[in-house]
Amino acid sequence: MTCGAVPVDDVFPHTLHARHRPYSDPGDLERFLTFRVPHRIRYTGEDGIVAFDGVVQVNYEFTTVDSSIRFQGDVRGKTLLDYYDVDVIWSDVNTRTDRFGSVRGLGLVQRLKLWRDNYTNLHSITVFANRSSRQYHEYDIHWFEPELRSRDEREKRVRLNARGRRSSTSEVGRRFSFNRIRPRQRSAPEPGNGASTPTALANPLDIRYLGIQFTSRSDYRQFIEAWAHAHRSDGEFHGVPFPQHRAELESPQIHPYPAELDAGLLPVLESDSEEDDDT
Repeated sequence: MTCGAVPVDDVFPHTLHARHRPYSDPGDLERFLTFRVPHRIRYTGEDGIVAFDGVVQVNYEFTTVDSSIRFQGDVRGKTLLDYYDVDVIWSDVNTRTDRFGSVRGLGLVQRLKLWRDNYTNLHSITVFANRSSRQYHEYDIHWFEPELRSRDEREKRVRLNARGRRSSTSEVGRRFSFNRIRPRQRSAPEPGNGASTPTALANPLDIRYLGIQFTSRSDYRQFIEAWAHAHRSDGEFHGVPFPQHRAELESPQIHPYPAELDAGLLPVLESDSEEDDDT
């Protein structure tokens, strides 16, 4: 028997960009998963003796893409809706090119993933920043404007403009870590922020925009459609989370009360109005 313990604070399934295996189907690469953090694996025999118990770097290979997608959703508590290969992703803080003109940005040749949280129903995107922090960054969709004003189909680029740009210098110190280590704590207030608006509707970004250049035109178009749908869905839901300890009551059984009443009531005898009048 094999038991595995996955770290709950920082769980980001990592899959390769299609360019890493040019002769394979891009979608098929979702069958091969790795994690940036090690897992604890324990092997126990039929006699109950532990043969191995240690923390190791693991690789997962699934027989189907669907089973891999379900597994990724289970370990994250989110539903993996789609994935896109991107050539480069950047922001106004981590610019697309450095001072020498070399393409750098946040990440190069990575796979961007779109998620829906099973607790809040809010959407987010994740990407591995291999050119900056070397950590996974997660961005909530509602932190950005719904309309993609700056997009270039020929270059397969979109620009996600952040909502509510910070202009006050007093807020410079309140920087937010892009690495969402506790994705379920969306309703907790941001430290130092006295506003009554829930964090689910607030914008903690310290960037003005996020630029994405896709590898294929099909991924570019699919992302634009998914982006619009995710924004509509988040706008309708308003970021209100489900109760953590909710319990559903059984529906009461519907009894055929009208039929029982008809069968149990005695007929009403009406008096003869003419006889009453004669008396």
